[in-house]
Amino acid sequence: MATLCLGEIDCSAPCLREWLCGDWGLLFSHPKDFEDDSLERDRWLEILQDDFRTQGVRPIACRRSAGDLDRSWVGELIDDHRLVRLTGVDPVLDAAIELPPRRLRDDILSLPKRFVLIVDESLRRRGVLKYSPGRSNVSPLDLLASVNAMRRQFGIDSIVDSLRRAG
Repeated sequence: MATLCLGEIDCSAPCLREWLCGDWGLLFSHPKDFEDDSLERDRWLEILQDDFRTQGVRPIACRRSAGDLDRSWVGELIDDHRLVRLTGVDPVLDAAIELPPRRLRDDILSLPKRFVLIVDESLRRRGVLKYSPGRSNVSPLDLLASVNAMRRQFGIDSIVDSLRRAG
């Protein structure tokens, strides 16, 4: 799966804002905690893939330091196995216009070890789920419902729907 790395990585890796392509993101510290064993894996992934795509949300693993790519269900869901960096490559531009990525990095570093962070297309933190080690009681579909509730709260759903119809 695509893996967001907060540490230094190759400049050819896409930055998170580009990778989101205008969608919202769900950043999982431990995606395997959200796997569902109650359904056949292929069917479960098919359901998630449909819902994530139609609702304009992209899941990604989040690593605080450089390391291996995540190999969980999210990679199968979006078929993207790259490292993603948080900021751009130009230090002057980053200092001038990349305030949301710096804030997001600080937010991630301040969170406990296990979390799911909801970010919008501008990398603003919209919500967070903090949980204890082990399997989470919240499903990825529950997280999608939370994203949709936030979009309604901010009046973003109508904007997203009209952009999707126009594109």
